[in-house]
Amino acid sequence: MVVAALLVCAAVAAALAVRAEPPERIVLVVIDTLRRDRVGAYGGWVATPNLDALAAEGTLFRRAYGAFHQTSMSMAALFTGRTPSLESRAPGKPLAWTGRTWCGLARFAASPTDSCVPEGMPTLAEALRKAGYHTAGVVSNLLLFRPSGYEQGFDEWIQVGASEAQARTAQAGGAMRYDPKRTAGNHVNQEVRGWLERRRGDRFFLYVHYMDVHDWKMQHVPYDEGVRRVDGHVGELRKILAEAGLLQGSVLVVTADHGEGLGEPHLHPPLPLHMGNPSYEPVLAVPLIVWPRIDADPEHFVRSDDTFRLIRSLAGLEAGAAPPDLERGELFLTEQLFRIYRRGRWKSVWSRGQLSPYLFDLEHDAGEQRDVAALHPGEIAAHRTRVDELSRRLGGESSATAPSQEDLERLRALGYVE
Repeated sequence: MVVAALLVCAAVAAALAVRAEPPERIVLVVIDTLRRDRVGAYGGWVATPNLDALAAEGTLFRRAYGAFHQTSMSMAALFTGRTPSLESRAPGKPLAWTGRTWCGLARFAASPTDSCVPEGMPTLAEALRKAGYHTAGVVSNLLLFRPSGYEQGFDEWIQVGASEAQARTAQAGGAMRYDPKRTAGNHVNQEVRGWLERRRGDRFFLYVHYMDVHDWKMQHVPYDEGVRRVDGHVGELRKILAEAGLLQGSVLVVTADHGEGLGEPHLHPPLPLHMGNPSYEPVLAVPLIVWPRIDADPEHFVRSDDTFRLIRSLAGLEAGAAPPDLERGELFLTEQLFRIYRRGRWKSVWSRGQLSPYLFDLEHDAGEQRDVAALHPGEIAAHRTRVDELSRRLGGESSATAPSQEDLERLRALGYVE
């Protein structure tokens, strides 16, 4: 079993990236809530010249997926390489959705008071810091703000839109105020520029998180306008690096944490926007672009947790990470109301109630509107076995039974609760 797991891990790393020498700098750009089908390089109709230019000069992965339909889980996967899960020790039952569980890593918590990303979890930033990179994060999504644990391994963690006084207030359980104008991409880039001016050296890992697309409704603009705006910010980021003489010798990894539902008709109506339940392709399919071009298979199925391994591989750190929780080509989401399993063209949706599972053939039904479970009982049986196995393996415990006031404040500020 151990040998098999190591072989899987090695196969994933080999398929993702091979470089002769680690780059001097790695810049991870996460565009919150960006659907893959809106990017011009993927055939989208929105004008995204800056993202398209990176894709033309780099490697564009055509089958990249967020590990979950919300930031907290998908970013935990990207930072730790583990599959996020809301499963409890009771088979098939979810954990309460709270600030202790919404990273999906409760099974690794050392105590009931451990942070959402447990303190003992090895992280991407920690690995890169040990490899000699100075590490900095410029983040504008308050679900990632301290004290959730995402900052582990970062020498500097810059929370855009929150003053130090506000951050201390939030840590003490006070209200977290969120203003989408203060977290827009121009403010993010201003913080990036300031950090670059005071950086310790030219060998660094820089994580930049943009919220312009996520905040389209708060800003009262069309979704596509949010996409156009963030494309401009990405172009400005590239210019900032070039003006500082830092673009040459850098690798940019551009992706999203998840997508967005925009009212597409499906067999079973999901919750609004990117709340999933169940999660369809519009909230899961994300872009993934690596610039400049790398030796990799652009058709490889890449999850958020695989992006963790991709970046480690770029830095020359193929060995040392825990093996993937899922096999190559699998996707498993444990939501509060549903469990979702995908392998290849087949995707099943398992209600936590009494409904029979749905089965979609994504090759012939990209819109996920036709249930073909009755026509493929063998696929359903295989999925049932795997879903049960993964639910047991990824189950965790938590003493948090209800969201705290701080949890509610963060969710309310981002528009998830009234």
